[in-house]
Order: sequence, then C-alpha cells, then structure tokens
Amino acid sequence: MSTPPGPYDLIRRGMDRWRPGWRERAAKRKSAWDVLGLVVGFAILFPGFGYCFFRAAWALHIRFYPAHAGHLREFWGDGISFHAFLSSFLMAVPLFVPALFAGLLVSNVLMWLIPPARRVMEREAAGDPEMTFRGANRGLLKFGIPASAVCFVLSFIGLATLYSLR
Repeated sequence: MSTPPGPYDLIRRGMDRWRPGWRERAAKRKSAWDVLGLVVGFAILFPGFGYCFFRAAWALHIRFYPAHAGHLREFWGDGISFHAFLSSFLMAVPLFVPALFAGLLVSNVLMWLIPPARRVMEREAAGDPEMTFRGANRGLLKFGIPASAVCFVLSFIGLATLYSLR
C-alpha cells in the first residue's frame, strides 16, 4: 500500500506539468542577489502593496456602506459573526495575490537597476529566455494579471457583502 503524495509532491507535479523546465531554472538561481530579490519582493508586499490594496478596498466598501466610515478598527473585531468574517475574509485575503505579483515585479525592476545584480542574473539566465529580465516579468504578468483579476473580483464580492462588521 502506498502513501498518498504530500502537498510538496503535488506542487512539484503541478509545476512539472504547467512550467516545464522549472527545476533547471531554479537550480541556476544560486546567487545572493536572487535571495535579496525575494526578500525585497516580500518586504514590499505587505507594507506596500498589501496595505494600499486593502485601503483601496476599504474606501470602496465605504462607498457601499457609508455608516462604516471611521470604523476600520472594528474590522475582524471581537464577537464577529460568521457572515461578517466570511465577507471580510473575502475582502482582504485575495488581495495578497495581486500584492505578491506587484511586489515581485517591483523587486525585479529594483534588482535590474543594480548593475552587479543585473550582470549576475544575466549570467545565470545564460540563454534561457524565461530567466531574463524581460522573460521573468512577462511570466509574472502572464500569470499575475488573470490571477489578480479573479482576486479583485473576489475582494469586491467580499466588500460589497460586508453589510455588518459584527
């Protein structure tokens, strides 16, 4: 009797199917600049884009429910009902996806602006068009735009159905 595959195995199988060659590209990324790029991308994610997207969603929510103006501190407060939690979760959490893609795109641009980082990353790309600056950003946009659109719609559904903060 075999054991079912774990989440990591499922992710690897999916990546093998949808992104052929991803293992080889990942093996080429060995410089400290690659790590710094990820750190910068995630550092931009939450305080930067995540906050801005949430505040924009909250501002739009206030257009639907003006009585909630000035009550942001009650968002996910004590005694929240299941409906309010579900709507607020739907409003806030999907915004992580577009914030992630935006943070990684900005990180790529910032790393590209540093000449030593650019040289190392061009050397790592070594003819692989998906690892170049243009190819990496094209890939992020290819997946990021549709995923972000879906997540913005989910967030809109959440903010439009959040009629009570309790």
